[in-house]
Amino acid sequence: MMTEPRYYFDANALLKYYHPLLKHQQEEKGILQIHRLVSKSAFPILISPMTSLEIIGKLTQFFRQGLIKRKNLNTIIALLKRETGTKTTIRPFEMLELPDNVFRLAETILLEHAKFAIGSNDALHVAIVKKLPLYQPTIVTSDKSLQRVCESIQISFYDPEMG
Repeated sequence: MMTEPRYYFDANALLKYYHPLLKHQQEEKGILQIHRLVSKSAFPILISPMTSLEIIGKLTQFFRQGLIKRKNLNTIIALLKRETGTKTTIRPFEMLELPDNVFRLAETILLEHAKFAIGSNDALHVAIVKKLPLYQPTIVTSDKSLQRVCESIQISFYDPEMG
């Protein structure tokens, strides 16, 4: 029996989802694929508090650089909170709790895969996915270093920029 896949978004993938609301000139590859994946997924897309924190960090960076206005920043953050909250019945995202000892596992991943130039945030994403108790979702990312680590430890990934 084939089960429907679950997906986990890193910050790169989640930013593509909200990109149409950014209203700055830079075109982003993979936006259409992200929106299709979200709309066709049988389950909410999984994200972690790390993903949310990274998105807020990137949005505030865009704001400081003058790429987005305060209103757009606030709109996207409000949407993110609403779309990951528990009060809505139909939501595109599900916020995961951080598993026990996830930081220790992320440290191990960093050390074991240092040749791939993976960052601490990406190691934490991999650790979160590895620690999910019943299933390992597909990580959605366009980050090549993260993809190489996923291949190395046999976690499936999807690159929306590759179609």
